Amino acid sequence: MKERIPYPALLWMTGKCACVIGGGRVAFHRVEALLDAGAQVRVIAPEADDELVELVAAGRIKWYKEKFATSMLQGVSFVVCATNDEEVNRRAAWTAKSMGALVNMAAPPLELSDFIVPATVRRNALLFSVSTGGACPELSRRLRGELESLADAYEPWLERLVPIRAEVKETLASSEARRAFWREALSDEVMALVRKGNLDKAEELVRHAVDRSRAES
Repeated sequence: MKERIPYPALLWMTGKCACVIGGGRVAFHRVEALLDAGAQVRVIAPEADDELVELVAAGRIKWYKEKFATSMLQGVSFVVCATNDEEVNRRAAWTAKSMGALVNMAAPPLELSDFIVPATVRRNALLFSVSTGGACPELSRRLRGELESLADAYEPWLERLVPIRAEVKETLASSEARRAFWREALSDEVMALVRKGNLDKAEELVRHAVDRSRAES
């Protein structure tokens, strides 16, 4: 069989219904991530860890406190299978697929996953993700640790770039011109300043580039 190569993508989950089957620690982490992404989450499990029960009590998720049944997946577009029963996971996965939902296997049989969840580092709008395609999850976690420091440096830089980007959109009419501007403005010198924490100087250089663009337009 040809080796599967994943297609990288980020999903907008706001308002979408997601279902996590299982009530353990792994299920909790998947639920947390889905809630952060704005999904409406339901959990299917006869028993659940305290963290999940707290989310239920807070009204943040719905809990089907029973064994999995096909009818529970009605209206769901995203399913995570995370029980310690491989047969339940398999049945739930095939049921979800038949209904057109995307399936993530957080427990065996892993080969039924439609996608994998990469190791991630998030700082507000900034998101780094890294994956080894399942070949070595420990390496993914190690690389995620190395990305933590980069995220700490780049997240405040991203906040400064947001209003500048709006100015550039007003100054340069074409997308081609804007791409060319950013290739030049985000130079090696500027990015080195960002990594050193000298955001004021980095912003000064970018704003000078904006002024030059205005003069030339």
